[in-house]
Amino acid sequence: MIDKPTRIGNSELYNVRVLNMSVARSYGVEKEYMQCLTDTRELNKEELEKNGEKAELNLYQSIKYNLNLMVLEKILATKTKEEVKNIFNSYLNREKNKSIKLEQNNGKKK
Repeated sequence: MIDKPTRIGNSELYNVRVLNMSVARSYGVEKEYMQCLTDTRELNKEELEKNGEKAELNLYQSIKYNLNLMVLEKILATKTKEEVKNIFNSYLNREKNKSIKLEQNNGKKK
């Protein structure tokens, strides 16, 4: 079913399904993703039956957070502590620079 999802009228739902599965396959977490998806579907069975495509879209969007954690875990498993430290420091520096640029831009507008 997920291997070749058919377009069911809701292209946003189709896109989210395909993107999530593509990411899971790319990072080798397909099995974990499918298990998480199955468990989440079981937990939300009534909601899915009641609200149909809208509930399914919400399910796929909410499970993306879990997928991102699976991918991060997979990436970090192959890194040394020093590499992980460098990755997070570069991320924090990038965010800090964005914040400084926003402050500078807001100062120029006044």
